[in-house]
Amino acid sequence: MNMSMEERVTNPLPSYLRLTGVWLLSLSGLISISLLSFAQITPLQAAEKTPDRTIIGYAAPLSVRPGDKVDFMANVIGGGTYKADLVRVVNGDSLSRYKEHFKVDPVKAPFTGSYEGKEQPLNLGSYIQVEASKTLDKLESFTASAWIFPTFTPSEYVAPDFDNPDPFHPPTLSTAEWVKDQTIVSRFDKVSGTGWALQFDEKLRLQFIAGSGDGKLETVKLTEFARDWDWAYVAVSYDAESREVTVYLHEDPSSPGDKFTARTLHATGTLNRPIVQAGPLRIAAVRARKGAAANARFEKPADVFNGRIQDVRLANRVLSVSEVDQLSAEKTPDKLRSSLVSDWDFAKGIGNAMVQDVSGKGHNGSVVNLPERAIRGVFWNGDTIKWTDNPDQYDAMIFHSDDIYDAEWQVDFTYTIPMDLDSGIYAARLKQGDFVEYIPFFVAAPVGKPQAKLAVWLSDYNYLAYSNVSYIATVPQNYSGVSSNDADTEFLKAHLEYATTGVYTLHLDGTFFVYGTRLRPDIHMKPGGLMYNFPLDTHLTSFLEHKGIDYDIITEEQVDAEGLELLKQYQVVVNSSHPEYVTPGMFDNVADYTEQGGRFMYMGANGYFWSVDGHPTLPGVMESRNFNAIPDRYLTSGLRGGLMVEAGRPSGPVFGVEMSGENFHGSSAYRKLDDASNPRAAWIFSGTNEGDVFGDYGIDKVHGGAAGFEVDRYKPENGVPRHALHLAKSEPLRLSVTNTTLGILPVSVKYTPSKDEITAQADLMFFETANGGAMFSTGSITWLGSLLENNTDNDVARITGNVIQRFLDPKPFPAIPKADIDDVDRAPPEPEYDRAIDTTKKQGAS
Repeated sequence: MNMSMEERVTNPLPSYLRLTGVWLLSLSGLISISLLSFAQITPLQAAEKTPDRTIIGYAAPLSVRPGDKVDFMANVIGGGTYKADLVRVVNGDSLSRYKEHFKVDPVKAPFTGSYEGKEQPLNLGSYIQVEASKTLDKLESFTASAWIFPTFTPSEYVAPDFDNPDPFHPPTLSTAEWVKDQTIVSRFDKVSGTGWALQFDEKLRLQFIAGSGDGKLETVKLTEFARDWDWAYVAVSYDAESREVTVYLHEDPSSPGDKFTARTLHATGTLNRPIVQAGPLRIAAVRARKGAAANARFEKPADVFNGRIQDVRLANRVLSVSEVDQLSAEKTPDKLRSSLVSDWDFAKGIGNAMVQDVSGKGHNGSVVNLPERAIRGVFWNGDTIKWTDNPDQYDAMIFHSDDIYDAEWQVDFTYTIPMDLDSGIYAARLKQGDFVEYIPFFVAAPVGKPQAKLAVWLSDYNYLAYSNVSYIATVPQNYSGVSSNDADTEFLKAHLEYATTGVYTLHLDGTFFVYGTRLRPDIHMKPGGLMYNFPLDTHLTSFLEHKGIDYDIITEEQVDAEGLELLKQYQVVVNSSHPEYVTPGMFDNVADYTEQGGRFMYMGANGYFWSVDGHPTLPGVMESRNFNAIPDRYLTSGLRGGLMVEAGRPSGPVFGVEMSGENFHGSSAYRKLDDASNPRAAWIFSGTNEGDVFGDYGIDKVHGGAAGFEVDRYKPENGVPRHALHLAKSEPLRLSVTNTTLGILPVSVKYTPSKDEITAQADLMFFETANGGAMFSTGSITWLGSLLENNTDNDVARITGNVIQRFLDPKPFPAIPKADIDDVDRAPPEPEYDRAIDTTKKQGAS
């Protein structure tokens, strides 16, 4: 559909994805809220001045064990020598009021030394590459066709006003101004200036370009522009003898009303020189060899398409007008099959990184930089919303010029994890002049040989979801309580190619990224990074080391791969501050772990909220289709994406709490409730001395508190165990969030407030599970950010320590008195709480 210029500027989402209500893009999602005036928010304070960035890099893989190898890749801006060594990260917070606890300990490593740095580009853009063949190179006359759904018109783009952003429709940093032409299918090489391409110009006019290497391009184009956000069939024919070119565009809009005004356009021209057929064929991009990483499998893309493409077909002759029209059919007509050189069916092999040529000529293609697959095509008839039920109707792919999977940088050095290295968080520390950069990685214990009874479960899928998030740069007033690294923020503004990936970034067409990848730099996930997620989680490791409590590190990538057997190696598993993005399998692992006697500490909030998955064949990817239209919600693996409750897994029955709201502008304390004195839980508060109200301190810059940023509350009617103890609840949040809804569906975080009810609150919960297991939940992201107050001499730290020590004690918990089992009326059955809604197992590559 077409969007007016005003719509493009004020609402970045296309109309078919637009949702009702007042929207705020927050660090946790798209949430409809009622809140106090923004005039009450303290402006974001500037962080201390740091040296200008000269190095950025990443490690691969991120999660390792002794004996594994880790590669380190760095882009040294301007080149020059840098020094590298290894550190163990105890506390990575150098920004908050607890920054004096920042601690990284040097560790001997064979890679310690000096390195000659090099500049390595970050090349964006998804496409398909088909290698050259004798058949393609001998092609003379030809016809190429495709169905397309363009989603971006460069000439209509208006840059956001970052000086006066709309806090309810906040923009993200974007590479939109870099886009001019957008390619559908091509054999054009920008370096040599040879070949041909069917593409759109900056005004979305269909054009065919051809070059013979003399620096002059010949163009045949339509005079009318195509309509974005709607389907059209495009084609080009080239007669090698006459050098005549004809381009076609036939609109097939989704709206029945628009079909009445649909256009069929064509233009014809004659070239002065013959077309050169050489090099790879690309779908959605042209070839631009300059700037590619030195060891990259594919050269840099250029003129990348933004939108959907399907049914790309290539014939070895000039088809008649009627034949061109026939080639637009869902399946290639039998009488045209003998003329086809290639017929790419994107519904085949959705779970892998290839596309199949079903013409029988063997021109299969490699999928580069993670375009979205399993996407509704033009022939989708609405019979299914699950692609695995009928893959043929999900035969489109979405390409974007800002997509990326693997930066493919050259390796600067490699580290083999010693067999005797303790489990923990480590980082390569890179120094050039006054600038210091950390590239973290996570070391687990050897397989089947835990080094401790307690495991810290780091939320690395969540780190990928928030990678390079730029809201802190574009709408800092929305996050006045979060300490940020201003130098990193300014770097993202100056180097827009890094402000991509992660599911809180908008593509240049206003849709959300659905992938996070660890095979590229993440400017926030490091010691000294944005005080959210990873740096905050190191407050937990800092606390454990201060108290002398042994721990192993495990990650979501490892839990996803190894499942329940990994958790069962530990008597206690402690979750980090924000395990928002997890797979259904991880959710089930926690439920099974506690049911089989495991003791779990959920130390955060907004957790187990989105149903995500890795990629069936590509390592290092997290996929989350949070905000996709419902028919495109199923992931590449075949699992149900979107909310975890939509995948049949509400958090209340397992964790005792569920997401209730957010607030980045002042946190609160907790107030003890009657259950705090219950003999089953009184030990939790042993030694506390702050009184009934505790935890009025923490990392929030506006007002510190153990309850803040994002909070989970106790809702007994939604399946919480009847014997669960409600130990404490937060004091009223300083910026109340109420009426929370997410997406277009009712979910477990929706409440109907009354005058005397505070709907968004954090609740402290405890309950026993079968076989000696137990669950302790804090209901707040900022809980961990209060542990270090007064050098851990505080009630939040005492409560945390008490629970850890009791959970490490294998002594069974006492029997539960009948009086402690509440007679709770469960909520009426609703689809989102029906476990049978979707328990589909992942499909894998096909």
